[in-house]
Amino acid sequence: MNKAIAPALLWQLFCQELRERYVGTALGVFWLLIPPLFMLVIYAWVFGEILQIRLGTDTDSAQFAAWLLAGLTAFNALAEVLTRAPALLIERRDLLLNSPLPPAVLPLLPVGVSLVLEGLSVGLLLLWLLVQGRLEPLSVVFYLPFLGVRLLFSLAFAYGLAVLGVFLRDLRQMMPPLLTVLLLVSPIVYPLSVVPEAFQAWFAWNPLAQLVEGYRAALLEGRFLWEAFVGLLLLASASLALGWWLFQHLLLRARYVL
Repeated sequence: MNKAIAPALLWQLFCQELRERYVGTALGVFWLLIPPLFMLVIYAWVFGEILQIRLGTDTDSAQFAAWLLAGLTAFNALAEVLTRAPALLIERRDLLLNSPLPPAVLPLLPVGVSLVLEGLSVGLLLLWLLVQGRLEPLSVVFYLPFLGVRLLFSLAFAYGLAVLGVFLRDLRQMMPPLLTVLLLVSPIVYPLSVVPEAFQAWFAWNPLAQLVEGYRAALLEGRFLWEAFVGLLLLASASLALGWWLFQHLLLRARYVL
C-alpha cells in the first residue's frame, strides 16, 4: 500500500469508528464523555459527600472533584483501549482479510478514540480549574509527557490484546471485572493517605497508581514527577515491545482462525 494513502485511510476508519458507535444519537461523540462524567458525579457524591473523604484539612468539594476527574481521566482512557482491543480484529475481520490495509493500523483505532476521550476530559478539567482560579501555568507542559506514556501503554495493550482476543474470546468478557479491580486497587477514587501503611508498598509498584499521580501532580499542581515518569517510560516501552512482538508473531495464525 502507498504509504501516503495509509494516514488518509486510517483517518477514514477512525471517523467511521466514531460514526458507527454513535450513529443516530443526538450528542454524537460527546457520548464518549457523558458516562465518565456521570461516574464522576456519583464518585464525588459517594466519596466526597457521604464518606467525607478529603485530601487534607484545607480542601473543599471543588478541589476534590478536580482531583477525582484528573485520576479518572487517565483510568478511563486506558479502559477505553482495554475494553475495545480484544474484539477489534474479530469485528474488523473483513478489513484484515480482504483489504490491502496494513494490519498494524487497526489497533490504532481504539487508541485514537481514547485520545479524543482524554482530550475532552482534560479540556473540561482545565476549564474547571480556570474558573476556580487554580490553573497552574505549566500544568499542560508537565502533563504531555505523561500523556505520551499513557499512549505507549495503550498501544502495547491494543496490539497485544487485539491479537490475543482472536484466540481467547473470553478476554472481552474479562475486561469489565478486571477494570473494576484496577479501579479499586489504585488511588483513583480515594487518596493514598487513607491506605494503611502495610499496603503502601503495593501502590509504589502499581504503574496505574504512578500514572494517576503523575497526571494529578502535573494538571493540578504544575509539578513534574521525574522518578515516576522515567520508571513508567521504561515499563511502557518494554510493554509496547512485547505487545508488538505478540502482534507480529501471532497475526498469521489469527488470520487462519478468522
